[in-house]
Amino acid sequence: MYLSFDDGPNPLVTEKVLDLLEKYNAKASFFCKGQNARLYPDILEKIKSAGHTIGNHSYSHLNALNVTNKKWLIDALRKSPVSDSFFFRPPYGKIFPWQCYRLKKDYKIVFWDVLTYDYRIDFTASKVIKIARKKIRNGSIIVFHDTIMAAPRMLPALEDTLKHYSQNGYRFDKL
Repeated sequence: MYLSFDDGPNPLVTEKVLDLLEKYNAKASFFCKGQNARLYPDILEKIKSAGHTIGNHSYSHLNALNVTNKKWLIDALRKSPVSDSFFFRPPYGKIFPWQCYRLKKDYKIVFWDVLTYDYRIDFTASKVIKIARKKIRNGSIIVFHDTIMAAPRMLPALEDTLKHYSQNGYRFDKL
């Protein structure tokens, strides 16, 4: 299985994620916003030094459906500590074919098959856990969010996912 985290790094959350991953001997992929990577280079370095994958998640997380193509591409390709990554995940999972065509020149574009909805403040941690358990399959790419808003749901769901699936013989790898 492949755990992935969007929108970090975040000093209050990402290090807790790293601790949980280490506890379960799991690797993951972190799709970081360029502006956060710029703000927290020490946390970005901790992710790298722990052997996890870093992916580009644009500079400021613009939704392709709400801005011009040019503005979105400028933001997606803006130079940052993550802009030279091999992987790219479009914010909100939204991308037009022509944007995809352009980005494929520089990146392998990665989506997910399990969205945990940990960012939904109207959901409880137990609901996120239930979603994860219902949808995760062998080979799944699971997306969590290492943000302050998602942390109250994400951290318990992440630990449950790591514990449950590790006990059942699965391993977590990076992309």
